[in-house]
Amino acid sequence: MSDAYSYTTVVVDPDGTSRISVSLRPDDDMSVVCPTGRDRAQISVSHAAAHVLIGPAAPEAPTAEDVRVARKLAESFAVYAAEVERLHAAAQRAVVSDSPAA
Repeated sequence: MSDAYSYTTVVVDPDGTSRISVSLRPDDDMSVVCPTGRDRAQISVSHAAAHVLIGPAAPEAPTAEDVRVARKLAESFAVYAAEVERLHAAAQRAVVSDSPAA
């Protein structure tokens, strides 16, 4: 059984200010699509009923700032992947050290 899930939270403060949060705890059913060679730049992440589309304000004509933001996103996802790998390796070491044969 998978522990994967996704959900969206909408909070509306008394003054009318709202915040929307999307949390993805994906499994193999997650879809990430980043088409290339088209007339626009965008990446789409979907899981369960949650769908997130990331792209510049003018996806057909990105600015230098859009390029900086895209690079920052790529760097952040690389850090995220490294952290997931580190924690996975630590969990695997703990399982091995807790086994009777260790």
